[in-house]
Formats: sequence, C-alpha cells, structure tokens
Amino acid sequence: MGKLFKIMFNKGFLLILSLPLLLLSGCMQSHVADDYQVPFTSHSDTTISASDNTIKMVNAVFYQSFIGGDWRYKGSTRQNNSINAYIQIPEQLNMSDEAQENYLQQAICPSAQHQQMWQELKGATLAVHIYTHKRKYSLYTNCINPLITG
Repeated sequence: MGKLFKIMFNKGFLLILSLPLLLLSGCMQSHVADDYQVPFTSHSDTTISASDNTIKMVNAVFYQSFIGGDWRYKGSTRQNNSINAYIQIPEQLNMSDEAQENYLQQAICPSAQHQQMWQELKGATLAVHIYTHKRKYSLYTNCINPLITG
C-alpha cells in the first residue's frame, strides 16, 4: 500500500506541477507575440488598394532612410486601406504627442521626391508609427500625399 501511495503521489505531484508551468509558458509566449502582431489582411478584400508592390516600394523608401543611426525601420503592414510603417526608437522623444506627430509629418514622412511611391499608394493612407518596445503602444501620424494636396 505504501508503494502504491508513493506512485500516485508522484504522478499527482507531477501533474500539479506541470499545469502551472504550462500556463506560465503560454502566458510568456502570448506576451512575446504581442510585440510581433501583424494584422490579418484578406487578399480577396477589394477595399485594399495597396498591392504587394506598394508595400515593397514603401519599405524601400524607409529602409534607405534608416540605414545608420539608432532608429530602426521594422517594416510595414497593410490593413484595410492603410499602410502602416513601423520605426523602433531607442527611447521616447522628449516632446508632446502633438510635437512628435508634427515631427513625423515634417521629417519622417516621405517627400514629394518619392513620386512613384505616392502614385502607387493611390487612395491608401500611409501612417508612420514610432515605438520603443511594443508596436501596440506606438505613436503615429498619417502622412499627407503631396501629389493629392499639392
């Protein structure tokens, strides 16, 4: 009887110990996945005017701009009728949100010089996001298409 109790105790103990470890592992994986979430986009959705080629053009423009320095361009995603370009910065900027948005508009949004990219965007919105650690906590601004506004 003592031997049977030891076997049952060990199996029960292992089961009790493994359950919290599995839950903890799942929470950790979920926490890491939050930083890499990419919105799902359906290729059959006709409201998306940004093609894969448009994404490549946006990426090319931004990758050229962030070759050196501490700011890192992390790619773009498309969601509905918008392209979201993500830039990771080493620390928060010492400016108000409004000042940061103006800075993004003036210094980071691509200029009219990138005419082919702006033409390719057509009616899609280009949003530039900056963040320090997690994309979901980014600050962003919608870039103004210079070909539409003059």
